[in-house]
Amino acid sequence: MAPVLERRPSAVPKGSEIDHEVVEMAEPQHPKCCQIFDYWRARRRSDGLLSRCDFNPLDMPRLMGGMFVVEPVDGGLDMRYRLVGAANERRLGMTFTGRLFSECYIAHMASIQIALHNRVMEARMPAVLRGRFLGVDLEYARFEAIYLPALAETGLQVIGGLYDLARPD
Repeated sequence: MAPVLERRPSAVPKGSEIDHEVVEMAEPQHPKCCQIFDYWRARRRSDGLLSRCDFNPLDMPRLMGGMFVVEPVDGGLDMRYRLVGAANERRLGMTFTGRLFSECYIAHMASIQIALHNRVMEARMPAVLRGRFLGVDLEYARFEAIYLPALAETGLQVIGGLYDLARPD
């Protein structure tokens, strides 16, 4: 079994932040995560990075609602969502696009997510998480997420997707 990154089945956090419970997986299993992974793998360069200009979400229109793009802020001390698909913002009841992780998540989750994104960029290796979210007025939502290193004109980024396990199509 994969190591637990964070397990905190606590009460709903106060405020509008989201909490979680996750494990890291060796490979994606959700069909949409597999599709993004295959797309990334086919286009990545020899240094393990996908050039951001070679990633076109329009190539995968059925996946766009779950896609995200993240960039480091303050040398990786925080992360900013440059883009989050509308389906995820709707499902989680919150606007993520343009916001910092420290604004979106309770402190321990923000810290873990920042470290994960930094690891993906530094190691130039993908990561896959499975788990569930808990937030205000949000029942436990089971998900799988894939995180892939990319290089934009502005520097390293993470692109990926987050999809509901109850909706594999």
